[in-house]
Amino acid sequence: MSAATPEAPKKNRTVLDQHGQSYELTGRIGEGGQGIVCTTNYPNLLVKVSRATTEEKRNSWTSKIRALMRQPLEGLPIAHPQALITQPQPGYVMELMDGLVPMTELMQVATDALMSDEGLSGYVKTGGLLRRLKMLARLARVLAELHSRGLAYGDLSPANVFVSQSLEYAEVWLIDADNVASQSHDGQQGVFTPDYGAPEILRGESGINTLTDSWSFAVMAYRILTLVHPLKGDVVLEGEPEREEAALRGELPWVDHPVDRSNVLSIGLPREITLNAPLRALFERCFNAGLNNPGERPSLNEWADAFEAATGHCDQCESCGSTFFYTSKHICPFCDHAQDTNRTILLQEYRYMPPDLLREGLPEDVPESLIRKECWTRTGKAMVLSMSPAELKTLPLGTSLYADARPLCTVELAKDGLWIEPSAGTQVFLQRASDDKVVPVVRRQRLKSDSRSGVSFWLHLGAVEEEHVVWRFNW
Repeated sequence: MSAATPEAPKKNRTVLDQHGQSYELTGRIGEGGQGIVCTTNYPNLLVKVSRATTEEKRNSWTSKIRALMRQPLEGLPIAHPQALITQPQPGYVMELMDGLVPMTELMQVATDALMSDEGLSGYVKTGGLLRRLKMLARLARVLAELHSRGLAYGDLSPANVFVSQSLEYAEVWLIDADNVASQSHDGQQGVFTPDYGAPEILRGESGINTLTDSWSFAVMAYRILTLVHPLKGDVVLEGEPEREEAALRGELPWVDHPVDRSNVLSIGLPREITLNAPLRALFERCFNAGLNNPGERPSLNEWADAFEAATGHCDQCESCGSTFFYTSKHICPFCDHAQDTNRTILLQEYRYMPPDLLREGLPEDVPESLIRKECWTRTGKAMVLSMSPAELKTLPLGTSLYADARPLCTVELAKDGLWIEPSAGTQVFLQRASDDKVVPVVRRQRLKSDSRSGVSFWLHLGAVEEEHVVWRFNW
C-alpha cells in the first residue's frame, strides 16, 4: 500500500498462510491490543498478526477469524480475512485498495495546523468540508448496509477507516474487522477504542451492537468536522484523568448541550460553519438523549441520508478554494470573501399535486385558491448548483436509493446562462412562478445570463397532470 507510508520493521519477516503461501512483512501501519497490521511484498495485501501469547488464546483468536470468514461481507469495502496465517504466529491476510491512508492522518494534519500559526490551512488542504461530508456519507452507508445484514462492526475508530489519499475522491475502506459480529453478549465487551466506545460499553453494561456502532460513528463524524471530541469540554481537558473517564462513561453533558453548559468547550471549529441544521439535530439526539439511552441514537441510515443531503448544500469559495454551506449572505466563512452571486443557484425541492387530483374526495365548497395553495409541498431538500453540471433524479440527495435512481434532467450553470437538458424519455417543463404557463423542455435549452432579474421559476420533472417533483430557483 504505497500511500500509507508504513513504518519499516527492524527486519523483514516471512509468514505462511494455510495454503503454504508466503508473505514478506515489509512495514507496520497499525497496532492494537489484538495484533499488528503490516504491509507485505504484495501491493494490495495486508497481514494482521495476532498478539495472542498462549495456546488457548491463539486457538480462540483463530476460531473467531474462521467465523468471521463465514460472515456475509461480500460487496462491502471491508478488509475481511481471505486466508489464515498459520506460521509462525496466527494471523490473517486481507485486501486493501491502493491509494488509501488512515483517517487519523486527515484529522492530524487539520488539528496540527489549527494548533499552529497555519490556522485552517490543514482543514482545507485535506479536502475541506465537502470532502469530509462525502466520506462520512459513504462510511455511514457502508455501516448501514452492514447493519442490514444483522452485523455490527465493533471497534469503529479513525485508525480503522482508510480514505482516499487523492482529494478528488472520497472512498472509504474499513480494516481490522476482527470484531465484526452479529452482537456480543452483555459483559463480553470485545475490543474498543476508549475515545469512541459507547458509554454503556465503558461502564461494562453492554457488548457491541448496532447502537454502539452508531455512537462510535457519531463521535468520529463530530471530530472530523469540528476537530474536537463531543464529550471533552474545558473542564475535562483541564481536569484530572478521572474527569475524562467520567465524561466518556456518560456522566457529564456533551459539549454543545443546549441548557447544561457545565462541560462547554471553547476550542474547535465553529459548529455554525461545519454543521448544518439537520446534522446539528442528529448530533443533539445522539449525544444528549442518546448519551445514556442508546435507543434514542440516530441509525446509520439516518446519518447517511443527512450527510448525503448535506453534500448538496455546499458551495466553493472562489478566493481560498474551501467549501462551505451555502447561505444567502454569499460570504465564505473561512476567509470572509464575498462570493459572486452569479456563480451559484439554490434549487429547492417541492412535491406538486395537480389540483384535479388534490380535489378528489374533498367537499365541493373548498375554495379553488386553497386547493392551488395546497398543491405545493416543500420537502426541505435543496441543492446548490455551481459551475458544474448536476443531475436531477427521481429521488433527491439524502435517500438510500439516490445513487441508482434514474436521472430525469441535467442542469448546468455556465457563464452564458443556465442550461437545462432533459434525459431521453422524460417529460420536463419550465414555468414562471408568477403565472400558469408551462413550457415543455424537449431539448437542451438555455436561460440567458443577460435575462437574470431574480424571477422565480419552477422546473417540473414529470407529467404536469400527475404528481411529480418540482425544483424552484430564482433567475
